[in-house]
Parts: sequence; structure tokens; C-alpha cells
Amino acid sequence: MIIGIDGNEANLKNRVGVGQFAYHILWALHRLDHHNQYYIYLKEKALKDLPPHHKNWHYIQIGPKAFWTKIALPLHLLTTNIKLDYFYSLSHYSPSPSSVPTIPTIHDIGYLQYPAQFTKKDLYQLVNWTKKSLSQARHVVAVSQFTKNELINTYHLNPDKISIVYNGTNKPLPISKNISQKTLQKFKITSPYFLAVGTLKPNKNYPFLIQAFSSFLKLPSSKGLNYQLVIAGKKGWLYDDIAKIITDNNLQTQVIFTDYITETEKWALYKNATALVIPSTYEGFGIPAIESQKSHTPVIAANIPALKEVLESSALFIDPYKIKTLEKAMVKILDENYRNTLIKLGDAQSKKFTWTNSARQLISLFSKLR
Repeated sequence: MIIGIDGNEANLKNRVGVGQFAYHILWALHRLDHHNQYYIYLKEKALKDLPPHHKNWHYIQIGPKAFWTKIALPLHLLTTNIKLDYFYSLSHYSPSPSSVPTIPTIHDIGYLQYPAQFTKKDLYQLVNWTKKSLSQARHVVAVSQFTKNELINTYHLNPDKISIVYNGTNKPLPISKNISQKTLQKFKITSPYFLAVGTLKPNKNYPFLIQAFSSFLKLPSSKGLNYQLVIAGKKGWLYDDIAKIITDNNLQTQVIFTDYITETEKWALYKNATALVIPSTYEGFGIPAIESQKSHTPVIAANIPALKEVLESSALFIDPYKIKTLEKAMVKILDENYRNTLIKLGDAQSKKFTWTNSARQLISLFSKLR
């Protein structure tokens, strides 16, 4: 088969979210599949850390960049001598119109649940371009059963038209004592800490997390003020509101915002945390939970469909609307026996999610669609 792929999400220096997914899927396909022919389409020259060109892996740079999926890419696909069997998009956006059967990847439809998180331009594209991608798609990839169900219920797609390809995660980077010390010093982490990973935006529920953490600090079982909360992610929509909560509760030294972190810093923060906390009200998958488990750090997670699906019984679940449930979970996770139980369960669960498994699912899908 000859498969085209929109590689732009992977062709970024600072990759987060979909960018990480795209980058690792490309590398896994490159490593595993030497039978199909792949053409990776880009707006700009391929970065040096993308998979190298070889006999069945090719890069094609086309322009103009403006409205690339609406003008440049569709025109190129219509006029090129390369006759693709399918065009696979690592994000929601497929070339439109398209002379080639398309397969978009839908990570979640949170833009319909939390439209205020997006600029007017981004929201317009997410709503309208996703709808168009889905309506013209020969097949659709969803990253979880939850996302598949959302697509069926919201867009009334035929379930047989949607395949689930779970996200993967990398193996943790080796973190020495020296790297740990440098990371903790850089972010002024001086006490045991709870960790949250992800951009500050409404669905992450960080005001709830900080309020629960503030209540936890006042409990005798928290050992006074001997804990910190580290939020690792870009400052986004809610930062001003969150800063006020911190000031009102006098948490200036207890709550730490790292902003953007490197891969090494991310794994060092996972490794040294008391627990990862994901109090989200909406997720399509929840990669940080699996990364944390691979680092042998237990997870406190919101009892929402995607996280329940991905984590099963390997995490401590809380109600993301009831502060008391998180407060109690923070206390419970300090019990060494319980922590060890969760760490073992998490280690077993996290082994299910690798980029190799994700790529194999994709290759199998391409074969079925032949």
C-alpha cells in the first residue's frame, strides 16, 4: 500500500499533546513497517530528529503554508504522480477536498465541552474542519473507546467506521541522583510533592486541585506544611484565577508552576513525586497517568470515563467535583503499603500502552482497509 501522512504536528521543536503522539507514531511506523510505502507531507523542511528517509519512507515539502490542508495539500494530491491508497492524518484535520480516501485521528472532542478554552479561530477550525474531516473520512481513528463513543453519539458515525488505536508512552529516561537534584533545585522544590502535568486550562480542574491541596495541608495527617504541589505545564487560560486562589490561601511557597519542561525534567518530576494527580473533568486519554505509572509513581485520578478506561483498577479515583474526595485521597496515598500496591498495579497496567503497540494497531488497520 502507499500511504500519505500529514506529519506537521510531529515537525515541531517543542512537542506537546498531539505533537508527541505524532512524533512517536511516525518513529514506530518507520521502525516496524518496511512493507508499505509512506509519504510524509510537510509545510516546512523535516527536522533532523524525525525518522530518516529510506526506500519506503519519503518526505515531501509543499506550500504555501496558509490554508495548507485546504489548498496546497489537496491540489498536490490531485496532480501528483504518486497515487496514494489512503491519506492518514495524525490530527483531526484531513486534506479537504481530497482525491484520496482519508483517515483522520480524533483525540477528543473537548472543544465542544469547553469552547472557551480556544481562540475564535482555533474553535472555528476545530468545530468545522473536524466535522468536515469526519463527514468525508473513509475511516476514523479514535484514541480510546470513550472518544469513539463520543464520535458515535455526537456525529452519529457508524461504529464500524471507527477503530481504536490507543496512545502509547515512552520508557522513562534514566534519571540519576544528580539530574533529580538539579531539577528539584531549578523549580525550588524542597519538600515531598504532589505532581500535576498539563497546560493550565479549564478541563484540567486546577482550581479544584489547589483548593483540595490547601485543605490537605491543614490536616494533621499531612504532617503540617511539609508538602508542595508542582504543576508542570504551560501557563494558560486560568493562570490569573489560579494565582488569586494561591494568594488567598497563602500558598505562594507551596504551589509551584514550572511552565514548559524538557523531557528529562518531566521524567525527573515523575520519579520524585509522592503521586501524580489528574483531577480533570474531561480527558480523551490521559497520557501523564501512564507515564507516571511507568516511573513507579502512583496516580490519583478523576473518576471520568476515559481515565477509568485507561487506568482500570490501577489508580485511586476521586470525584472531580468534591474537594473532600481528593483531600482524603492525598492522605490515603501516603500509606506505604497502599502506595506499593498501587505502584505494582500501575506498573502492570502501563505495560499495555507502548508506541510499538499503537503502530501495530495502525498497520493492522491499513491492512484491513486494503
